[in-house]
Amino acid sequence: MKKLSSKKLITVLTSLITTFVFGFVTYSADTVNAETTDTTQGAVQVEQTMPAVTSDTSQQDDVSTTTPATTSDTASAVNADSNANVQASYSATSDQPNDTEIANSQLATSAAEDGMVLLQNQDNSLPISTDQSVALFGAGAYGTVKGGTGSGDANPRQTVNIWDGLQNAGYQVTTNDWLTKTAADYDQKKADFSKTAVLLSTFNYTDPEISQADFDAAPADVGIYVLSRNAGEGKDRTNTKGDYQITDAEFNNIKNIANNYSNSVLLLNVGGPIDMSFLYEVPNLKSVLLVSQGGQNTGTAVADLISGKTTPSGKLTDTWALNYSDYPSSATFAENDGNSMTENYNEGIYVGYRYFDSFNIIPQYEFGYGLSYTNFSINPDKTYVDGNNLVSQVTVTNTGDTYSGREVVEEYYSAPAGTVDKAFQNLAAYAKTDVLAPGQSQTLTLSFPIYNMASYDTSTASYIMDAGDYIIRIGNSSRNTHVAAVLNLPEKVTTEQLANEMMPDADPTTLHGSSTMYTPADQAAEMASATQITLDPSTLSYALGDNTSQYDTNSVTTYVEQGSNQLLPNNGLKQDIQYVDPAEGSSLFDVYTGKITMDQYVASLSTKQLTKIVNGNLDLNAEGFEALKNQIGIGQGGSSNVVVGGASTTVPGAAGQTTSALLDRGVPVSVNSDGPAGLRLTPIATKNGQTIYQYATAWPIGTLMAQTWDPAMVYQVGNAVGKEMAEFGIDTWLAPGMNIHRNPLNGRNFEYYSEDPLVAGITAAAETRGVQSNPGVGTTIKHFVANNEETNRFVTNSVIGEQALREIYLKGFEIAVKDAQPEYVMSSYNRVNGEYNSGNYDLLTNILRGEWGFKGGVMTDWFSFKSFTDPSALMHAGNDLIMPGGTQIPLQVDASVLPIGGNKLMLGDLQKSAKRVLTSIMNTNSFAKTYNVPVNSFTPQDVSTTMGANGQNW
Repeated sequence: MKKLSSKKLITVLTSLITTFVFGFVTYSADTVNAETTDTTQGAVQVEQTMPAVTSDTSQQDDVSTTTPATTSDTASAVNADSNANVQASYSATSDQPNDTEIANSQLATSAAEDGMVLLQNQDNSLPISTDQSVALFGAGAYGTVKGGTGSGDANPRQTVNIWDGLQNAGYQVTTNDWLTKTAADYDQKKADFSKTAVLLSTFNYTDPEISQADFDAAPADVGIYVLSRNAGEGKDRTNTKGDYQITDAEFNNIKNIANNYSNSVLLLNVGGPIDMSFLYEVPNLKSVLLVSQGGQNTGTAVADLISGKTTPSGKLTDTWALNYSDYPSSATFAENDGNSMTENYNEGIYVGYRYFDSFNIIPQYEFGYGLSYTNFSINPDKTYVDGNNLVSQVTVTNTGDTYSGREVVEEYYSAPAGTVDKAFQNLAAYAKTDVLAPGQSQTLTLSFPIYNMASYDTSTASYIMDAGDYIIRIGNSSRNTHVAAVLNLPEKVTTEQLANEMMPDADPTTLHGSSTMYTPADQAAEMASATQITLDPSTLSYALGDNTSQYDTNSVTTYVEQGSNQLLPNNGLKQDIQYVDPAEGSSLFDVYTGKITMDQYVASLSTKQLTKIVNGNLDLNAEGFEALKNQIGIGQGGSSNVVVGGASTTVPGAAGQTTSALLDRGVPVSVNSDGPAGLRLTPIATKNGQTIYQYATAWPIGTLMAQTWDPAMVYQVGNAVGKEMAEFGIDTWLAPGMNIHRNPLNGRNFEYYSEDPLVAGITAAAETRGVQSNPGVGTTIKHFVANNEETNRFVTNSVIGEQALREIYLKGFEIAVKDAQPEYVMSSYNRVNGEYNSGNYDLLTNILRGEWGFKGGVMTDWFSFKSFTDPSALMHAGNDLIMPGGTQIPLQVDASVLPIGGNKLMLGDLQKSAKRVLTSIMNTNSFAKTYNVPVNSFTPQDVSTTMGANGQNW
C-alpha cells in the first residue's frame, strides 16, 4: 500500500474526526432525531392553513418530479427485493476480452491518431516506410506514458508502448539491446520510487545521455527519440529542467540523433506544452510529432502515423510559447510568486491566443496549428445570415498528389473596439473534413449564432455587441486565416440581460488590450474585397432575453405532509410551506409510475433519511467504514490491484456511490467512477468469493481528444464509454474535466481540453451527449470553476473579474450545460473571489440553474474542505451530493430544532438537494435493473446549439 501524503492524511483524518465527534455528541445527547425533539426554541410550528397539493409548484425546485413510465404502475411491476442491496453485478467473470473491449480498443487507436499533431516535417521526412530500419532511443519508447496520474488514470488490460508499436508494424528496430538495458533500469527505478512514494505522486524517469558507442552500435535509416513527461493530480508542474524544460542530457540526445542519422524524428510523449526553443539549436532535426498521451494504444497510433498508414490531422488546442515567460500568468502562477493561496487573474480575458494575438507576441506554435503529409486549399465560398445565424460554406481540396488526409477549418471573428475589453479574435466555429484523397474536395458548412459575438459588460451586467465591423476569418490556425466577410452592426445592442454574480471586491484585471496587436499582412485588402453584410440590430436586441436568475437566496420551500404537527428548523430564511398528501411507506418506484409526486416522497422521509441521500456511502456504520477502507487503499478484499480513492463497496475501485440506507424505501445504490481518460476500476478483484475482471479502456487524454477538432469522434468515444459503464454497473462518470488551460504548468491540464472555452465546451458537450446517448448513464462535468492549479487546491482563492469569469472560465461549462445537460456538475475545491465554490449560491444556483437552466445535480469533489466545515451552506447553495459522504450527522444536527447546534439548515434546503439526487437515481441503469423498467437519456431533445459543423449541431 502506498504511504499517505500529509495532505491526504489530514483530509482523511478530518473526515473521521468530524464523523465520530458529531456522532458521539449527538448520540450521547439522544437528540439526533429532530422529528421527535420537543424543543421549540427557533423552531417553526407547522400549521394546517394551506390546502394540500400534489404537484411541484415552487420556483426553487427545478428537478423533474416524475419520469414517464412505460410499464404498469401496479406493485407487480416491482421485481426487487427491497431488503437487499439491489445493485446488480455487471463485471465480467471471464478473463478474456469481450466484443465491447475489442471494439473500444480499436476506437481508442483511431481517436489517438486523429488527435496527434505533426509540428515539424522538414524535407517531408515523414512518413517512414516500414522497410526502413529505425534506431529508437529514449526511455519513453518503453515506458510510454498513456495518460497522467491520479483520478485521471485508467487500468486497461494492456498498453502498447512505442517500442512494441513500431515492431508490431514491421519496423526493424536496431536498438533492442539499448532499450532492453534501459527498460530494466526504468523498472528498477520505478520500483524504488514506489517504495517511498506518497499518494498522488508521479514517477518520471530521467534519461541518461546516450553515448557515441550506443549510436555506433545501432546503424539505421532513421533515428527516433522519445521524450516523455508525466504529471497528475495534486501537484503542479515546474518551469525546470526535466519538466517544462528539457534536461542537458535530453538536449544532447536529440542533437546527437539528428547528427548521427540522415533522417531524425522527435516524438513528444507529453501531456502539455514544453519549452521547444532548443529546436533553433538543432537545425538537423527533421521531424517533430506531438504524440501527446494517447491512451492504451499510443504505440500503435504512433506506428500508423509515422508509417503513413494514417495522415496526421490533429491541431493544437493551446498556444505553445517561445518562452514560458511569454504566458501572461507565468510570474504569479501557483508558487512562482511565493503565494499560492491567492491567485490574481490579472490578465482578464487575455488567455492563450487571445493574449498572444492581442499583444502581438510571437508563439512557437500558434493555437490551431498542425501539419499534414499533404496540402489543402481552403476556399470560403459563401457567408450569409440565416435568421440570427451566420453561415459559411467552405470548400476544402486535397491539393497533394500522394497522401490522403483530413483538414480542419477554423472560423474566427474580430469584434470592433468599444466599451469593454476585446481580444483580437475569438474562435466561433470549426469543422473537420472526411478523409480526402489527392484531388478530392469537400464543402463544409459552419454556422454559429451571431449573438455569440457579444461581450460581457460588467457595468450593465449584460452581453452587448458594440456598433462597428465584425470581421469573419477562416483558415486552419489562428495565425493562418483570411477574411471571409465583414459584418457591419449600425448600432450597439444588448443581446442578453443578466445580473452581477460572483463579483470580486476589486477587479484584479490589469491587462486591457494593446495598440500593437497582431494584424495579418493582407487584412485591409481582404476586408475591401470580402462579402459585406449589414446586420439588423432589431433581430439581435435581447435575442436571448432577460435571463436574470429568479431564485431567491433568502427563501426556501419546504414540503410537509397534510396533518403533520412537525416542528421545522428555522435559521431566519423565509419559508414557504407546501402541504402534500401523506405518502408514508411509499417507494421511489411510486414516483416513477406517477402514483405520487417527488414532493410527497421527500415529505415522507425523515431528516436522518434525507441526510443519507445527500451524502455518499461514507457513514458511521459498517458500510461506511468499508468505504473508508477502500478510500485509503486497504479495502476491496485485499486486492493487489486496489485503486486508492475508490470508496464504492459495490463496484471494486469505483470512486463512490450513493447510500444503501434507503433500500427499504425503494432507492437503489447508484455508483460513480473516475475519470476523464476512462473508467478507473480495480482490474481484477474478488466479489462474493468470485474473481471478476474489470478491464476498462484507457482512452487518450482530454487534451488529445480536443486536438482531434472533431466533435463526432469525441461523441463516438463518449458513446463507447457509456456502453462500458452499463457493462460494469457504473451510473455516473466523473468526467469530462474541462477547466481552462490558463497556464501550461497546471498538473491536471492533461485531463482538460484547451485554453479556449469554445473548444472546451463543445468537446465536453459532444462527450456528454455520446455517453448519455446510452439511457441510464450520465456524466459529471468538472471542476466547477476556475480550478486552474493543483497547488493548495483545497483552499486557494482565484480572484477573477466578472468579464473574464463569464467569457473564459464559465463559458465552457455554460456550453456543456446548455448543449448537453449532464447528469451532474462537480463543484471544485477552490475559492473564487473569496467564497468556496461548493458553497457559492451565486455559482451553483443563480448562474448554473437560474441563468443556464441546469436540471441535474451538483456534487462536491472528494473530501471538499467546505463540506466538512459547513455542510449546511452547501445544501442551501445548491450543492446536492457530498462525496464520498461523512456529513450525515452534522447535517442532522443542523436541521434539528435543538437549542444548541440546531436551526442552521432549513428542512426545505435538505429536501431540495435530496429531490435532485433521487431524480438522478430514478433515471439510472441501477434503477432500471432494479425494477425492470426503461429510463430516459439524461440529455433531452431540446438542447441548445452553440455551433453547427457540416450539418450537425453542437
